[in-house]
Amino acid sequence: MIASFSALPTVFSIGLQRQLAYRWNYLLRALFSAMPLLVSWVFWGAVFEGKSTVGSYTLASLLTYYAVLLIVESVSSPADDDFQISREIREGTLNSILLRPLPYGLYRAALFLSGRCAYLVAAAIPVLLCFFLLSRVVPLELGSIDLARGIPAILGSALLQFSLTLCLSLTSFWLLDISALIFLVYSLEFLAGGHVFPLDLLPPVLFRFAQCLPFAYEYWFPTAALCGTLSPSAWLTGMAMQFGWALFFILVAQGMWKAGLRKYTAAGG
Repeated sequence: MIASFSALPTVFSIGLQRQLAYRWNYLLRALFSAMPLLVSWVFWGAVFEGKSTVGSYTLASLLTYYAVLLIVESVSSPADDDFQISREIREGTLNSILLRPLPYGLYRAALFLSGRCAYLVAAAIPVLLCFFLLSRVVPLELGSIDLARGIPAILGSALLQFSLTLCLSLTSFWLLDISALIFLVYSLEFLAGGHVFPLDLLPPVLFRFAQCLPFAYEYWFPTAALCGTLSPSAWLTGMAMQFGWALFFILVAQGMWKAGLRKYTAAGG
């Protein structure tokens, strides 16, 4: 176990060097990720026509939500980790990893972390530029940013998304192509995770239902925590749900890994 942990910095370094080779792809991805922010500005500007608030949001606070969502997404969202894991299982390159004294989950976690760091380096300039340009047009409510609650929520979001991605990817032991499953879950994340609109704008019954699902704690919860719109009790409950779902998916992934290895033929690679 000590040898395993000592190897993690090396895995992280190799992963970071490999990910930085695609820095221009990350830069372009970050630039185009600002397009939904522009669409949200136009759409919600029309919704707020003649209104000062929608629900508990003003136009400034709502656009602040979408702007902060860019940061949460850049920090916690996996890039192509799911397809990498699937390819390792399907093509047999998992063989060389199994021979190393390093748990596969820790190996993938180090690569996930390196990918997030590389994306942050490439995305920092366009994201800050979006903040600057938007703040010149709309008075964003950046004074309410709560780092003390937002940072733990973002880290929890990263852990939750990594554990969910690991579970989805390990279905490659049984499925030949997992792309349909992945895109289905991505669609649910987009709708039930707070990408389209803040979940607290939903009717109370639907909002309570959404809070029972893991998707709410991937994007809406860390964004709301960073924006400072959550009460202390709501934040504590959200953190418990977030790490509870993450632990659940980690345990499921461990069971899938053990069952998958019994099925894995170790051919190729």
